Amino acid sequence: MALFKYQATKQNGEIVVGEKDSPSYDELATELNKQGLMVISIEKKVDVNFDNFFGKMKDFEIGDIPLEEKVIFSRQLATMLSAGLPITQSIEILLQQTKYTKMRNKLSLVYKDVQAGSTLSYSFGKQKLIFNELQLSLIEAGESSGNLVEIMTQIADDMKKSAALKSKIKGAMIYPIIIFVVIIVVVAVLMIFMIPAVEDIYKSTGNAKLPEITQFMVDVSRSISNPVVLIIGLLVLLAGYISIRAFYNSEKGKSLLDKLLLVMPIFGDLISKMQVLEMTRLLGMLMKSGIPIIDALNATGKSLSNYHFKKALFDAAVEVSKGVPLAVPLSKSRVIPLIVIKLITTGEQTGKLDQILTELTSFYNDQVEEMTSNLTKMLEPIVLIIVGVVVGFLALAIYVPIYNLGNVIK
Repeated sequence: MALFKYQATKQNGEIVVGEKDSPSYDELATELNKQGLMVISIEKKVDVNFDNFFGKMKDFEIGDIPLEEKVIFSRQLATMLSAGLPITQSIEILLQQTKYTKMRNKLSLVYKDVQAGSTLSYSFGKQKLIFNELQLSLIEAGESSGNLVEIMTQIADDMKKSAALKSKIKGAMIYPIIIFVVIIVVVAVLMIFMIPAVEDIYKSTGNAKLPEITQFMVDVSRSISNPVVLIIGLLVLLAGYISIRAFYNSEKGKSLLDKLLLVMPIFGDLISKMQVLEMTRLLGMLMKSGIPIIDALNATGKSLSNYHFKKALFDAAVEVSKGVPLAVPLSKSRVIPLIVIKLITTGEQTGKLDQILTELTSFYNDQVEEMTSNLTKMLEPIVLIIVGVVVGFLALAIYVPIYNLGNVIK
């Protein structure tokens, strides 16, 4: 049993606050509902007691709510709304079901705001929970047009596609990451144990001189084994990381580094296609929902991660606000593909821009899926070359002195 502090409302709107022992959060919520109370929030009371320390540790969370959990939440909310359940009741049910403490606490505040008469978009935006700025704009448009159920379904589908894409990329990166981790471990073992052993063997023969490549490895091995050098090296790496982060946070730095990402072998093309896919999908979804094109361009620009794609859309929003067709400012950008610009031109001329964006989304979705599916195959030559160079260098450093030592003994 644990002690919980709860806040609930009676049917007449009166707020009730109390404390109660219960085996779990869900059982207490069920008990309060049976008493005719609508739960606003339930929190486990903190008790400085080592007996329940490990029980509390399960509620400790680091980082943001997983994307998969957001997908499930948005899908369930869309399903309940389409079934005709009121928004407050739908949120209350989801509040009781969630297993994340952070999400549960903030959902209780969302529930309270909605019950007090606030809009769903305002309530979620206030807590910065689940939905990003673009999705909040869609929800706001859905509430204004009375089309919230369809909008929530679109958001859920969009989240699901994003989660599937990220999962594919992570899956493709597992193989090269494992290879590089193994290489690092092998190199570390050789540097710490094998290289010093080779040096000791040479010292035991008298004045035999180590080959330069092996001597270099010995010097590196000594540096790694020296705590002072190791600490200095870690501090240098930390300072370098902080400097790069600070540089990336500046406009000039973000522009430069994001440009380098776009010209990287293999990954540059993938990143570019993913940005175009995000751009066409989000822009099309916003326009279909009735959001003005200028607002749609700004919202989509904020959602993109690459500086140059962001800038292209922000600049386009400024030009479109002056009456310039969308394709004109996009054509001045060096990152938007020509085929996208031409099709957008066609869409504007025919009045079917949202349909064109949907077709572009489908096209680039196929392109990205094909690239992510073949990512492991494309990375294999690079991985093999790196492994070959490392193995060859280590082989020379270890076997050349052994070969020379045999000649010295003869």
